Amino acid sequence: MSARQHRLLTLMARQENRELGHLSMQLGHLRRQELQQFDMADRLGQMLDQSAQAPSQPMTPGQLSTAHFMGRTLVQQLEATRSQMARTRQERAAVEQDLSQHQRRQQILQERAELSRRAQHVARAEAEDNATLPRRTR
Repeated sequence: MSARQHRLLTLMARQENRELGHLSMQLGHLRRQELQQFDMADRLGQMLDQSAQAPSQPMTPGQLSTAHFMGRTLVQQLEATRSQMARTRQERAAVEQDLSQHQRRQQILQERAELSRRAQHVARAEAEDNATLPRRTR
């Protein structure tokens, strides 16, 4: 393998390493976002449970209307949060799959570059040995 091919392999491995860093950051962001959405869904569920409890005293029609509006709004927000969680989970799974593929590719490229470097080193050492050995004449 030529020095140019070795250089290309090394550059490709570096590019994959940069891509791995980018994907790792994106995965961390998605995990944080997923945790925040989970917390939000939990809080909304608790608020909905609290609003579903029977009032301690009779409610006026205005209070009843307000409570109904709040309950309906909480349910809508909870459903929206759950759908966001599902989208985030799918996106995270796709990023994890990309990350895995890039890790495998980077590992392969690094191994090839290392084998190429070793082969060049061995060839260079053999050439030096051949150059330093005295030539026999017949």
